[in-house]
Amino acid sequence: MTIQLTATQRTIIEAAAQRTDGSINPLPARIRGGAQVKVINALEAKGLIENISLNPPYTNWVLTDAAYEAIGMESPKEPQTEESEATPTKPQHLSDNQIIEEQEANCYQIPKDADPLFASIAKKHFPAIHESIWPAVRNAIEEAYAEGHSNAKQRSRQPRENSKQAMVIALMRRPEGASLEQIIEATSWSKNTIRGAISGSLKKKLGLNVTREKVDGITTYRITE
Repeated sequence: MTIQLTATQRTIIEAAAQRTDGSINPLPARIRGGAQVKVINALEAKGLIENISLNPPYTNWVLTDAAYEAIGMESPKEPQTEESEATPTKPQHLSDNQIIEEQEANCYQIPKDADPLFASIAKKHFPAIHESIWPAVRNAIEEAYAEGHSNAKQRSRQPRENSKQAMVIALMRRPEGASLEQIIEATSWSKNTIRGAISGSLKKKLGLNVTREKVDGITTYRITE
């Protein structure tokens, strides 16, 4: 199956293919901040790069055979994994929990003043984070968090379909608007309930512009954009 590449992905792969080690670093200068994280995640998801790092900062991404095939090139010999130092023995003075904490500190070099929420999200989605790429990771999380929060807020501002509130809004959006009697007939609400819904749910919660005027002695409500 042919892997579809974006223009950016093709540029990165073609540049890496010219390097003897197949490394994608350095990335093009125009790819900065959160875009770096997104590009790397997309390439990894397609199986086009792999991380051969054994020690922090875990940023040694190289092309896979699939990447060379995607641009019509033959893969060179299989890349060698970075040589790691001899596996250290467990220090006698450290407990198992302390060993785990020390290993995590090496993998996640996140500033101490980082937002705890963003740090927690980062640890769930990234196998390791070096301090040099934390700003890019943080920006990517902030963008995703802000977008999700905005979408949730937008959904909360929409009336439930086929609800009485939606019926009231539909009546008020008509050119002639709606009188209290018409709203009572449609919803079976009392006058006090209707007035409370208009001032509370419609105006404050949904942010609708509700106007009131008397037409032929009858109080009429309209929603204007």
